[in-house]
Amino acid sequence: MLRFADWAGERRGICEALVAMSASGRFGTGPVCDEVQQVLAMVLETGATAGELRGDTDPADVGGILAGLLSVAGAPEQRPQLNRMLDVVVDGLRPG
Repeated sequence: MLRFADWAGERRGICEALVAMSASGRFGTGPVCDEVQQVLAMVLETGATAGELRGDTDPADVGGILAGLLSVAGAPEQRPQLNRMLDVVVDGLRPG
């Protein structure tokens, strides 16, 4: 998830687009969301295959969660808070 946050932060406008789409209820549509969902699907599938993440997660759901996190802690100076919140998300994605 930290790599995803880094990836999103490196791409101009990704964080802002995710937050705007999530706020408008349109998360899951359009070229930016398609790219985000492809990246998340790859991360989630790889984690599930390795036995480190649950196999029943939807990339759009996880993307919505991440958009929320980035909306409140997306600035570089908020990285410690983002790291703590991502830890909570990853704990929830671990298999039971």
